[in-house]
Order: sequence, then structure tokens, then C-alpha cells
Amino acid sequence: MKITAIMGSPHKGNGYKLVKKIEKNLKSLNKEIEFNYIFLSETDLKMCKGCFLCFSKGEDFCPLKDSRESIEKEISESDGVILSSPGYAWNVSGLMKNFIDRISYTLHRPKFFNQSLMVVTNGGSGLKKVNKVLSMCLGGAEKICEISIITTPYETTKKYSEQTNKIIEKNTKKFHNSLLKDKIKPVNLGNLIWFNLFKKMATLSKETIPADFEYYKTKKNYFYETKLNPLKKTIAILISSLAVWSMKKKVKFK
Repeated sequence: MKITAIMGSPHKGNGYKLVKKIEKNLKSLNKEIEFNYIFLSETDLKMCKGCFLCFSKGEDFCPLKDSRESIEKEISESDGVILSSPGYAWNVSGLMKNFIDRISYTLHRPKFFNQSLMVVTNGGSGLKKVNKVLSMCLGGAEKICEISIITTPYETTKKYSEQTNKIIEKNTKKFHNSLLKDKIKPVNLGNLIWFNLFKKMATLSKETIPADFEYYKTKKNYFYETKLNPLKKTIAILISSLAVWSMKKKVKFK
């Protein structure tokens, strides 16, 4: 069982201490766990150019030749992923934001369906917003839990330290239990709408975004073979059709 922690802080500070505690708790539950760290501050991950090639033609066309592909490979080979970022100005760190930009094509073409996701944030105000950003940046991965810890330059009280340890212990168990279960979860309505919307858009935009067209043309009802609730499927088709109809008033697909 392999866990990969992607660390978004520019230094090994409070976030690193939190993830080390999570690692310790996980290994106490399962001695077979392999824990791997990716420190974005030490990784060759160049700034996204916004060229749109990863979306339109595919990630292999990205002009930046660096560690992006190897990071994706580490994620794909992991059973669980931990995304850790401090909260800077009510958002993720700059390092984490660039990682999200570089991997965001997976929101068009999800691929991390076999990975459980834990989100770990630390800092002051705005951690809920930071959690939201991290929770949806790996296309296909299911967020199992999130840990947000207030960290300041001041020393914490004994009571808050004990509360922090309980939060870590509780969520670590939840995360570990998810790793033991089948990764293919029942399809929720939100993801079904997501699928139908992007499939319709890919069909309409096969010249503009051929990578999406190639991805979705072999997928009939969902991202992978599974049984669908007929009512959910009907609702998802209707909502996605309305969304595309609304978009047609604003853009010309081709």
C-alpha cells in the first residue's frame, strides 16, 4: 500500500510536522504502508505557460519538459494521496497553485479513480477555501477527509494540541479504512452531470479540443464501466443538456 504526500510549502514547517504525524499514525495502523513525499519546493516543476495545449491536444504536448509526468506517475501508482498546503492570503501556496495548474487537464479527462484523497491545510484565516481548492484538483480522486489546523507564530495551548492530535487520529483512521475498500465507488449525481456535460462539449468541440473528443468517444455512460441509477442518469442528461444549450448562446463550438 503506497501513500504519496505532495507538499506545497516552500519549507518544512508546520504542514510537514502535521503530515509526519499522519504518517506515524498510518504506519501504526498498517506496517506495510510505503510513504512517499514530493516536496514541490525541491521539484523541477516549471511555471505553467497557459498555452492550453494540455487541454486541447493532450498533456503530452505540454512544451515544459520537467517532472510533471513523473509526479503524475507517482500519483497513479499510489493508493492514497495527501495534498498539503499552507493557507497564504486565503488561498493555496504559489507552489501548490502551479502544481494544480499543471495537472488541471485531469479535470477534463479524469484518471485518478483508484486514489483516495486526504487534504491537509494549516495557517490562519481562509482554510475552508484552501480545502475547497485542493479537494477538486485531482480529476477522479475521491476526497475522503480534510484536516485543517490553525498554526500561528504563537505557542498553542495544551488543550488545542490534544484536540489537534485527536483530529489527526480520527481522520487518519478514516483515510486508512478507505484504502482497504474497493476504490470504485457508487456514482454520485454531481460526477454524473460532470461526465455528461464534458462528453457533450467534447463532441461539439472535437476540432478545438481533440484530446477531450478522443477521451470521451469510447465512454458510453460514464468514465468507467459501472451500473448507473436510471433516475440519476436522466437528471444528469437533462441538466448537462441545459448547460450546453446555455453555453451555445455565448460560444461557437467547433
